[in-house]
Amino acid sequence: MQSMPLIKLHRINKGGEIVISSEHLLFIEVESKATTVHMTGNLLFSVEEPVDSIAERIEEIETNRIKRAIQQSGLVST
Repeated sequence: MQSMPLIKLHRINKGGEIVISSEHLLFIEVESKATTVHMTGNLLFSVEEPVDSIAERIEEIETNRIKRAIQQSGLVST
């Protein structure tokens, strides 16, 4: 079973950091400068990070995961 990437975000309303699994992320919305992360289990978190920043983090993590898998498969020499 493949583990999904964890993303560290900063909560607005309660302060502090949260770490979420991208596997449980449903969608992200922006309303008047507030970024809200919608997750499975009807969980919502308002976070400081802009939506573009979150999307870039997920893309970077997933790209690196795919690169590692290809390298480990032996299809490409490192």
